[in-house]
Amino acid sequence: MRLGLVFTNDWELFGDGTGNYFEIQHKPLKNLLNILNTFNTKITIMAEVGQQLAFEKIKGNSDYALEVSTGWKEILKEAVSFGNDVQLHFHPQWLEAKFVNDRWHLDMEHFAISSLPSEKIESLLWTGKAYLESLLQPVKPDYKCIAFRAGGYSIQPEQEVFKHLLNTGFECDTSVTKGLANPGFYDFSLAYSNKMPWFYNGENFSAPAPEETGILEMPIYSISGMDSAALKKYFPKLYYLLKFGLIVPGNELKWESERDKIKNERYPRRQRYYKTTSRKSPAFYSKALLSRQTLQLDYDYLPASVFVKILKNILKNSEGDSILPVIASGHIKDAHTNENIESILRQINNSMRDEVVSLTLSEAIHIWKENLQY
Repeated sequence: MRLGLVFTNDWELFGDGTGNYFEIQHKPLKNLLNILNTFNTKITIMAEVGQQLAFEKIKGNSDYALEVSTGWKEILKEAVSFGNDVQLHFHPQWLEAKFVNDRWHLDMEHFAISSLPSEKIESLLWTGKAYLESLLQPVKPDYKCIAFRAGGYSIQPEQEVFKHLLNTGFECDTSVTKGLANPGFYDFSLAYSNKMPWFYNGENFSAPAPEETGILEMPIYSISGMDSAALKKYFPKLYYLLKFGLIVPGNELKWESERDKIKNERYPRRQRYYKTTSRKSPAFYSKALLSRQTLQLDYDYLPASVFVKILKNILKNSEGDSILPVIASGHIKDAHTNENIESILRQINNSMRDEVVSLTLSEAIHIWKENLQY
């Protein structure tokens, strides 16, 4: 058994439209592409097309918007020319976005794609797919937009969305993380698997389709269990020792602390639409002390040594001769540097070189659907 590691990145501004594109998207991605190239590793950029279309609408009246829309296209073409992948990510709040007084005002009533009228969902998918294919096929003639990830993972109720994914030629969705739930936005508690892909059954995420046809769900890998957010915040070294049996190096903990500090400066909690409910009730504090939680395989949040330990555990608990696709996620806007993923790649290269294969999402879909060896 080998792991087909798929690094995906939700490449976007912050959820309310704030953030300087060049500082939190363009320059960090440029740096990341160079790092990945050094380690002969690929990434799949889940490109936020709604944001790009909003900038395109106003580029005739704004030099900044013109620079953003041009830079966005150029770096994606560069990424594909390096052998990376680009697939569709879409936050519907950008559809009716207005740029007033030098800032974006988004339509947060349509945060979830499932909140849109049925015909609008299909139109959105056609538009995003066509935009990426027209942009990238001149660079890679066989490029196809075949995978989708819902903005904010908010794909539920998903039945209409999946119907239109099928109608518009998509082969895969990768919005689901088993065990992850955010009331009012999504609930994947009963999802079929935390790692094994499955074909959507037309009704829910809890069981695969009886026949291997339709849209393939490629879940972001996750682990669930008892956790303590309070222990992690105040005693991170002890937290990781108890939860993963690891003494996490001080430089990794320092990076983690700096990441949280800088993200809070760039995107204060009060601006985060998905965190607007009260967090100060007794139940909140009780949950922070000890509760069942789900962690994604996120290279912008898990310390590098923990990320690699999880990969080793997956390998240890998997059987067979085929390649198991493992979907990892990240948000380049959240990480102040790419130091953590660089450390992950170095550790994989040092201790798992023969057991981990770098795949794009498109390659993983193809290998899984065709039951191919790699």
